[in-house]
Amino acid sequence: MRTVTAAVVVALLAAPATARAVGEDEWQLSARLGIGDLHIDDRSPIGFVGAVELEYGLSDAWAARVLAGESAHSVDARMMDHAPGGWARATSLLGGVTYTFDVLRMVPYAQLGVGLVRFEGAVKEPRTELAGELGLGADYWLTRRWAIGTTLQYLFAPVDLFEHLGELGQSPFAFSLTIRASRLF
Repeated sequence: MRTVTAAVVVALLAAPATARAVGEDEWQLSARLGIGDLHIDDRSPIGFVGAVELEYGLSDAWAARVLAGESAHSVDARMMDHAPGGWARATSLLGGVTYTFDVLRMVPYAQLGVGLVRFEGAVKEPRTELAGELGLGADYWLTRRWAIGTTLQYLFAPVDLFEHLGELGQSPFAFSLTIRASRLF
């Protein structure tokens, strides 16, 4: 039975089909849910991540995109430096581009974005900062309109990153791994 199941999965992944990444003059709406860590106040709690993305195809490979995201991370109070306990949150609004590498049903992509991120909740100093985003992912097209995939995102403060490259910056930054469901319009 395992051999049959493995053969079916391999056949589905290798099945020839037209790649359906967002094409020229097409819209793609995606929802992302997953986990991530937030490096803030010398703490790195794991938490929940969610985001909504909207992409517009500039060509078959390039798309303009906007993303609104939120993450929530439970942190314990730390008395020695007065770090509060509760939920640390990072809210982001980004704009940028996506480049896709069309390969049959599996479509890998790279993302680059800039925008703002707001750190609040159980943090020493709530603040809003200029944010940069690097992302890598891949979508598997289930039909000509629906896809499911995964995205790895690095959200950082660009100025601080370049000043403290060895430590990945001293300002708050975040990594996340999310599952993405997409609909092409």
